[in-house]
Amino acid sequence: MSQGTLVAAACALSFQRADVAQANEAIASARERLEVDGAPGTSYEVVLPALDPDEFLTHRALPKLVNFLWCRGARLPGSAGVFVSLFTPEGLFFIEAGPLAVLLGEARGLDAAELMRRYQPDGPGDPLLLGR
Repeated sequence: MSQGTLVAAACALSFQRADVAQANEAIASARERLEVDGAPGTSYEVVLPALDPDEFLTHRALPKLVNFLWCRGARLPGSAGVFVSLFTPEGLFFIEAGPLAVLLGEARGLDAAELMRRYQPDGPGDPLLLGR
């Protein structure tokens, strides 16, 4: 599988990379690196599917990520110590959650304020499309 254009852009934002076989150690290291007020960072793990990885990131992972950030007290573009552990066929990439959410939102034409409005716990989510 080749990475999608958006996946490549997301991976370019990574602050650390590791082999998938070293995931536990690498996640622990990333948690230490993104410590906030003495508390270790939080890993939000995303495993890319083989089919349509860009679509998966923008339409499946993004709403859940923004909701998770909201519940952790982060407001975009902030991350509040949350990072995404992105498992890809090319390896494991660690990306600060706020900038990643903004990148994915921009790919959908949504700014940070709209992402927070739509995907907060009581938000409306995505508009319904006719025929679905």
